[in-house]
Amino acid sequence: MASLSLKHIFKVYDGSVKAVNDFCMDIDDKEFIVFVGPSGCGKSTTLRMIAGLEEITAGELRIDNEIVNDFEPKDRNIAMVFQNYALYPHMSVYENMAFSLRTLHMPNDQIHEKVMEAAEILGITEYLQRKPKALSGGQRQRVALGRAIVRQPKVFLLDEPLSNLDAKLRAAMRAEISRLHEKLGTTFIYVTHDQVEAMTMGSRIVVMKDGFVQQIDTPINLYKYPDNMFVAGFIGTPQMNFFDGTVTKTGDDVRFALDCGTNIDIKYIQADKIPVKYMDGEHKIVFGIRPDDIRVYNKTNYNDGNWAPAKAVVSVVEILGGETLIYANLNLDTPDAQSGAIIIKADPDTEVHRGDVIDIEISLRKFHVFDRATEKSIRRRIPEENFIKASIKDGVLSFENESFKLPAAIKCENRNDSEISMPVSAITLGNGDGLAKIQWIENIEGQTLYFLKVGELTLFSLEKGDARFAIGDEVKFDIDFTQMASETLGIKPLSLTNTLDGIFTKEKDKSRKFYHFYMNIGDAKLVPTDSICEKVFACKGNKIFHTPLEYLVGANDLTVVSHTGEAKNALVGNILEILDYGKAKYAIIDVYGQKLVAAYDGKIGDIVDVCVPVEAITIKDKSIDIIIV
Repeated sequence: MASLSLKHIFKVYDGSVKAVNDFCMDIDDKEFIVFVGPSGCGKSTTLRMIAGLEEITAGELRIDNEIVNDFEPKDRNIAMVFQNYALYPHMSVYENMAFSLRTLHMPNDQIHEKVMEAAEILGITEYLQRKPKALSGGQRQRVALGRAIVRQPKVFLLDEPLSNLDAKLRAAMRAEISRLHEKLGTTFIYVTHDQVEAMTMGSRIVVMKDGFVQQIDTPINLYKYPDNMFVAGFIGTPQMNFFDGTVTKTGDDVRFALDCGTNIDIKYIQADKIPVKYMDGEHKIVFGIRPDDIRVYNKTNYNDGNWAPAKAVVSVVEILGGETLIYANLNLDTPDAQSGAIIIKADPDTEVHRGDVIDIEISLRKFHVFDRATEKSIRRRIPEENFIKASIKDGVLSFENESFKLPAAIKCENRNDSEISMPVSAITLGNGDGLAKIQWIENIEGQTLYFLKVGELTLFSLEKGDARFAIGDEVKFDIDFTQMASETLGIKPLSLTNTLDGIFTKEKDKSRKFYHFYMNIGDAKLVPTDSICEKVFACKGNKIFHTPLEYLVGANDLTVVSHTGEAKNALVGNILEILDYGKAKYAIIDVYGQKLVAAYDGKIGDIVDVCVPVEAITIKDKSIDIIIV
């Protein structure tokens, strides 16, 4: 049994081809993790890096909190089951399963006990004396699993183990592997391109595309709350229906005008998680709805106000016994137009025919909305941002009869109609000059999302833990102005992550027998830890001395003191500006021609030492944009 931690894992091949890009994930003991995605997305490469069959270009892999980047595969206590089974054809099933134990020089009686135990678990006891060629595909797969089981590894790695089996046997083996995971009580990492396997087997699923992780979540959350169009289209069979269009808000009414000619009208309260900035009738959006969430109109259907009517012309009907799939088009005048194509998963007793114009109803509880340009979801389970229209007068921000005095750091002209955005974390409850009524509360995986009614505006606030307030409560709220942004006012959020250009150097000591290594930023030489040195050399070797680097460090990780010249691992700087945000003050400091931000209350022109905790630094290779440390 084991837990795994993958931090900033990269795989870069010659020619700067990134097969895996910044893979980060913590895997708990006994989890069943599935990597899923199309061919070439990097899922098998990631699995092979865990196994030690591929070298990790950059990043840190831990098994049971031990760094194993440099461990040989045999020393990682993992077992891998391959797509092609990889059985020895000249050995019996018994000898195939016993082989790895014999290489460990285990006593024969112990080998026999382990092989028989694994064979009993897998139901292959009667095949132990057969050769692989005398077995079916499913039986060979059991043998490959048995060979892994006898080693009692900390982690099982399975690389598309069912891809060579027929559909019926695949379904049976899926269930068998799931039961095996429960019985063994160890960590499984499973790679597949089949989303049905992923949904039915994984406790959590990693969806990948082009070397990037698209989303990590439970199967039901991936289905209900996809982060982007790729995940939405990849998970679910048949795939989600997508329609280009725009959204317009008029008072309390919202209309989705789809390019195919269909309009979907709803109340704002049914769309309040969609940022208001998209409801101007100009932003291009994509409306998504799953085939399961559309129904053919029937007089017996109960409509509680959460179903929107539409019409479609039928093109193909697939009767599958337990369900009927209707392929239709919302564009009645041009039924072959791709823009209106829709798939409906209907009741098996539904009788429709090609050419019929049918009345359908679309669920207003389960629709999805994506930004056309970025393809990211804008109707998220947890909204990312709040958008408000406010006025600015004499340093006071006002909206919906609420007013906040702007901190000295925010300087802007008076304006009546300013669009302002801020993340949900920027609104805190319990104190402040604002007053809101709690309209609704959602508990989402250990976090509390509050729907706040401020006049006619809905705002969101997110807190960790259980709800401190109840629906209907009136609560004070405050705004963290460091996170506020406005294009119309020219205001950007304060970035608390500093990025400084630098290099890695070496110098011989006075005896000229040893090298000292430094992280150079301008004229400063920061002394790295042994751990940092090991990581940069493991990743780049001697090329590290010729590689342009970026050093990233948080503003709140820095300590600023008056310049004495005695501070260790410090950058000498000149304070250019003090940003007063009321509750906190930050200094803009010039260090060797580069600017950084640090929490500090001083005077403009002061010469200071900026003490840098090197263990808090992230090091990036600028040339190929990968994280080294």
